[in-house]
Amino acid sequence: MSCFELKKRDLDKLIQLISRKTDVYAPVKKNGVTKFEKVSGSREVVLQEHSYLPLKRLFFKPLEILFDFHGSRMSVPKSKPRRKIILGAKRCDLNSILRQDMMFMNENSDVYYTRERENTLLIGYQCKSAFDKYCFCESMDLEECQDLMLFDHGPVFLVEVTSEKGRELIEEYKKFFTKTDKIPLTEEKVVKNANRLKNKNISQLYDNPVWKKGVELCISCGACNLLCPSCYCFSIEDKNDMNLKSGTRIRFHASCQLKSFTKVAGNHVFRESRDGRFKHRIYHQLQWFRDRHGLNLCTGCGRCIRFCPTRIDFVELISQMSKKEPGSFEGINI
Repeated sequence: MSCFELKKRDLDKLIQLISRKTDVYAPVKKNGVTKFEKVSGSREVVLQEHSYLPLKRLFFKPLEILFDFHGSRMSVPKSKPRRKIILGAKRCDLNSILRQDMMFMNENSDVYYTRERENTLLIGYQCKSAFDKYCFCESMDLEECQDLMLFDHGPVFLVEVTSEKGRELIEEYKKFFTKTDKIPLTEEKVVKNANRLKNKNISQLYDNPVWKKGVELCISCGACNLLCPSCYCFSIEDKNDMNLKSGTRIRFHASCQLKSFTKVAGNHVFRESRDGRFKHRIYHQLQWFRDRHGLNLCTGCGRCIRFCPTRIDFVELISQMSKKEPGSFEGINI
């Protein structure tokens, strides 16, 4: 492992130079909402903020054309995206991209995702403490999966090199980086106040009556899925022209919280009850994905709780079940 120092005052010049030939995405706050946008300098960049929208949208697009068809002819979009640099991704979002890679590049070879994801460099930003009371990333055993990691050291960023791609970027723009013997302290890599989920084995809790507290508040809106950086479910639909001879096949993000998601031919719905849909998402995130792949799908970003219309805190629910006490629950009464 090697480390460099980058002066904060040089960040704007560095981004300007990189953006001439590479698309640079960083968290930008506009009208009170933070999201990753393409930038050409650092003036609008807010590294300490958590984005409202997940990073997966840059690779697994919310709405995407798979192909057009005209009679017996089919055409597939063949645009080649420019090189991307993602600047300021938090460890939870970096690990979520790792999960997306597992599904769309390793387990399934998805040409559309791979085309967007290839030639991308990830520069993380280490959080010092939980963004708010909903974060629980320290509970999720997250990995090092970035190319470079930035640590805030007052007037400078300590830049930890964690991949060959990261080292090559440092070499390409070496006038901005100074080699240093400093290394991030162990405690610098710990996000304070973000270890809320004490019990990650929920296999024995499926029939616990405490789940009902969350189910009764759930309105099956699907916001938890659509804002989750790790969820990868999608639906496919054909949009036919009136002549029925041409049209477009599209793919779009889907939600397992919608009853229509498991509707199949014959109008059979596999998860008819809201109770079943509510628990399905949480068990997939915390239990079933880990049983199959050895790591949690959830990375503890807290978006599904933070932006839930009724503030359903499933981490608190699990804590109550694990303590075997009714406890209190912060939810909006509806």
